[in-house]
Amino acid sequence: MFRGRYEHTLDGKGRLSIPAKFRDVLTGKGDNRIIITNFAVDGVRCLDVYPIDAWLHFEEEVLKKPKFDPDMLRFQNYYLGSACECSLDNQGRILIPPALRKYADLKRDVVLVAALETFRIWDQEAWKKVFADAEGNITQNPRSLGDLGL
Repeated sequence: MFRGRYEHTLDGKGRLSIPAKFRDVLTGKGDNRIIITNFAVDGVRCLDVYPIDAWLHFEEEVLKKPKFDPDMLRFQNYYLGSACECSLDNQGRILIPPALRKYADLKRDVVLVAALETFRIWDQEAWKKVFADAEGNITQNPRSLGDLGL
């Protein structure tokens, strides 16, 4: 599982160093490939990142859904249609495709945030907003965690 959050920088070519703890999870799975795609939380854009095995399992689950359902078609267009396979290089970096960098408005400073089986890549300023909103909701309404079954 991925845990924690890490601040990193994109280089001029759009390469991002994956934190050592995240790399350990990936290499522990025996495959250095990941899938990156569009994502958004409360309308704030970021990138969703899957180890290849988790993505393949996800695809199997999508195949079980109604193929011609309008909501499923929209989901496929948005989420699956933007998915891109990347591999870690020898320095533990990935090259984030330009279209995905533009979608998430990634600038130089980014934050990688764990989401258990996956992780997300946020522009640092966007992450600050999302985190502050989450913190405010949880501290002002701690019962909301109970609503999640936690």
